[in-house]
Amino acid sequence: MNKRFILLLPLLLVGSIFVGSTVIPRAHALTGTVCITASATATSCPASAPSLGPITPGQNFTVGVFVQASDAMGGFDIYVQADNTFVNPRTAALGTLIASPSLTSICVNGSSAPPAGTGSCTANSANGPGVVEVTTIESSGGNECGGIGPCSGMAFTITYTAVASTASTPLTYPINAGCSNSSVQSPPNVCVLVADAFGTTLVENAQAATVSTQVAAATQLVSVVSGTDGNLYYSPYNGAWGPWSPLAGQTPSSPALCASGSTTSELLVRGTDNSIYHKTFTSGTPGSFAAAWDKNPTGVTIDSPVCAVIGTTLHVVVRGATSELFYTTFDLTAHTWAASWTDLLGSSPSTPALAATPSLTRLDLVVRGGNNQIYHKAFTAGAWAAAWDSSNRLPVPDKTIASPVIASDGSILHVIVIGTESNLWYATLTFAGAWSTYTSLAGAASVPPALAVDASNNLHLVVRGFDAQLYSKSKPSGGAWDAAWVNAGGVLANSSPAAVTFGTSTAVIVQGVDNGIWYNTLTGSTWSGYSFMNGQASRSPGLSTP
Repeated sequence: MNKRFILLLPLLLVGSIFVGSTVIPRAHALTGTVCITASATATSCPASAPSLGPITPGQNFTVGVFVQASDAMGGFDIYVQADNTFVNPRTAALGTLIASPSLTSICVNGSSAPPAGTGSCTANSANGPGVVEVTTIESSGGNECGGIGPCSGMAFTITYTAVASTASTPLTYPINAGCSNSSVQSPPNVCVLVADAFGTTLVENAQAATVSTQVAAATQLVSVVSGTDGNLYYSPYNGAWGPWSPLAGQTPSSPALCASGSTTSELLVRGTDNSIYHKTFTSGTPGSFAAAWDKNPTGVTIDSPVCAVIGTTLHVVVRGATSELFYTTFDLTAHTWAASWTDLLGSSPSTPALAATPSLTRLDLVVRGGNNQIYHKAFTAGAWAAAWDSSNRLPVPDKTIASPVIASDGSILHVIVIGTESNLWYATLTFAGAWSTYTSLAGAASVPPALAVDASNNLHLVVRGFDAQLYSKSKPSGGAWDAAWVNAGGVLANSSPAAVTFGTSTAVIVQGVDNGIWYNTLTGSTWSGYSFMNGQASRSPGLSTP
C-alpha cells in the first residue's frame, strides 16, 4: 500500500506500516468496523450494509467512510471501489477521525491531481477507474482518542456522480495483492488498513454499501385547479399525488390543459382581466410549471380557452367578448404568440370543443350554436374551412343544451352531446365530412361529460349523473358502447369531471359537493375508489398527461 504512510515517533523512525509491517498481537485488542455510511455526517456505522438511492443519473451524492469502536489508531490507508459505469467518484475529503492529519494522499480514479486529489497514488495497488484511496497519519506521532479505545470517527468522505441506471451497484473495498498487510483478516488482501502509531495493524471488520440509480420517472399526470381562494394551483402525479403548489395566477373560469409531448403539457387560462395566459409544465421529480406566464398581447375571452397541440404549435380557440369564436397559435419553441387572431365566423353560448389529429395535421372544432344546433369546422392544409357544416337532420334538427365533447382516434371524430332533455347522444364524423346519426347512450348528465381515447382507440366516457354520482361507459375500437353504466359513486358538485387515459387506466378527477378534489381510476370496468387529493376547487378541475 502507500509507501508514504510513515509514522513519526520521538525516538524512533518507523518506515511505512504498509511496507513489510507485521501484525503484532495484543492482549484484549478491540475489533472495530470500517463502514460506508449514507451520510457524510454520520456518527456511527449502520446496523447493516446500507442501500443508497435511488439516485438520478447526473445527480451527485456523498458517502462517509467511518471507523467505529476500534483500538486507538495513528493513521489509516483505505480504498473504496465502485463501478464507474454507474457511479463515478469525483472528490474525497478527510473527516475528523485523525485530529491533526499529515502526509495525506488522496487518489481518485487513479489520479492524485488537484482539485480531486492530493499527494500521490500508491503504485502497484488497487488504484484505477472507480477507486478512491485515502491515506493519512496523526502528525503528533500519537494515537487518537487519547490512546484509549474504543475509538470512532469519520475517516473521510467521497462524493460520487450517478452516471447510468442500475438496480444495484456495490461500494466496496477492493482486493489486491498489494494490500497483503490488511486490517481485515478474511478474505486476504482487502485494501483496508488502520494502524496505531507504533505501526501495529489493527483488526477491523469491513462493511460495504450498495447504490441504486435510476432515471427519474416522468410525471404521469398533472392537475390544475382554481382553489376556493381564487388562486391557481397544480399537483403532479407519479404513483402518488404531490402537494399543491401555487401558480401565481387567478382565473374566473376552469383551467384548460392539453398534452404537448412525452414530458410536457400546456396550461391555458382566462385571466381576471379576460386576457389569455399560458404556461408549460415539464415533468420530472416532481415536475413543475414555467415561472412566468405568456400573456397573449391582444386576445380577450369570456370563457375557458380550449387548446390542442400539433408538433411545436399550440392551437387556441376562444369565445371573444361577444361570444364570437377566434383562433390563434403559440410557438412552443420560440415562446411567441402569433401576430393576430383569426375570426372563425361563428359564435357559441358555450365552451367550444377542439381535437387534434397530429398525424394528419388536422384540427376539428365542434360547437353549440346560438340556436342550440351542432356545428363543425375543420382545420386542414394550414387553414380553416370557409363554412361550418352541421349534423342537423330535418325536419327535427339535432340540438344540444351544453358544450359538446369530442375525441379523435386518428381516423374518425367521436362526438357526444347533451340533448334538449339532458340525455346523452353519440355520433361520428368522418374526415371526409360524413356525419352519422346520433344514437342514445341511455343516460343523462347535468353538465358536460369527459371523453378520453386510449392508445388502442377505445373510448371512455365519464359522466356526472343527476344523482350527483359518477358513471362511466366504454366503447372498444370498432365495437359498440357498453350496455350498462359502471357506477363509481361519490357526491359530486355540479361541475364537469376531468378524465385522461394513461397506461391501461382512465384517470378521473372530480370536484366533490364539499369542493374537495377527489381522484379515481377506472381499469377495465373496475373503479379503484376515491382518494382525497388534499385540496379544494371552486370549479371543474383540469387534468393532463405530460
